Amino acid sequence: MPQIIIKPSNNEFIVNDNETILDAGIRNKLNLPHGCKDGDCGACKCKILSGNVKLATYRANILSDVEIHEGYTLLCRAYALNDIELEIPNLLNNLSIRVLPSKVSLIERISDTIILKLKLPSQLDFKFHAGQYIEIILKDKNRSYSIANAYGTNEIELHIKYYSGGVFSEFVLNELKIDSLLRFKGPLGNFGLRNTQNPAIFVCTGTGFAPIKALLEEMIYTNSNKQIYFYWGNQTISDFYMLEFLNNAKAKLNLSVKLCLSKEQQSGFYSGYVTDAILKDHDNLSSYEVYACGNRNMIESIYTIATSQLNLDRINFLSDVFTPAIVPVE
Repeated sequence: MPQIIIKPSNNEFIVNDNETILDAGIRNKLNLPHGCKDGDCGACKCKILSGNVKLATYRANILSDVEIHEGYTLLCRAYALNDIELEIPNLLNNLSIRVLPSKVSLIERISDTIILKLKLPSQLDFKFHAGQYIEIILKDKNRSYSIANAYGTNEIELHIKYYSGGVFSEFVLNELKIDSLLRFKGPLGNFGLRNTQNPAIFVCTGTGFAPIKALLEEMIYTNSNKQIYFYWGNQTISDFYMLEFLNNAKAKLNLSVKLCLSKEQQSGFYSGYVTDAILKDHDNLSSYEVYACGNRNMIESIYTIATSQLNLDRINFLSDVFTPAIVPVE
């Protein structure tokens, strides 16, 4: 059976017959980057250094013919034909994935965003990297949410988008109570801040702000002087929340913030999409890193623009794709 080696971390694992590289990695408790698991988001895109794969069907604009020619693949659709070496920089795989108990300590609704805080038992030390996520374990309601705070307290903060009829958001508002017990699995995911001094663009839509907030908190705790340009897009002004945190972060970090409104015009806000704002402000991202969180359409657009028009190295594009549990009924 084919052996997979990940560079530069040198993690190794075996792929079984009829098993994708992603599934094999997860089975071996590796936090490989991924999102949708069905070739629809591109979060698991990485470069093959040696070896050959067979790709199952995927959304055409997620992986171009040019990228395939350059050696890129999708882990969730890739079946190894022989031994494979993959390039996955900064693989976050030094923490144990555990199932842990917690108690609800806060449920706060801000417009259509729910802030949910979970308190951990005092004797537990749940270690995670800023940018990672957890999976809430409930019968028929398992959901994954990015952790919205940095490591250092015994609480986990989650940002949940409310959808009328949304399975989990309705459960949180109508059934969960303070001190309700919840179990979760984590830490999961490979989205996190690289230890470089390269300038970076943080860009998000909606509750994609959650992992961005965690990254900013970590930077505050470590006294980082990394230059960050943050773009946050929403349809209306009421969709923004925790702006006081951003004001405090601006005072402590080398951080500029542009809030973008796609359906309203308001003084102090950029009118248009985050993609337009980035194109207006930047003409060359060859020395940058881009961290994108939110809906997959935005992430695809940012990736295409940054790599094809603004000279971003594909390896310096990091993303966390948010997929709602339902399509909201208008």
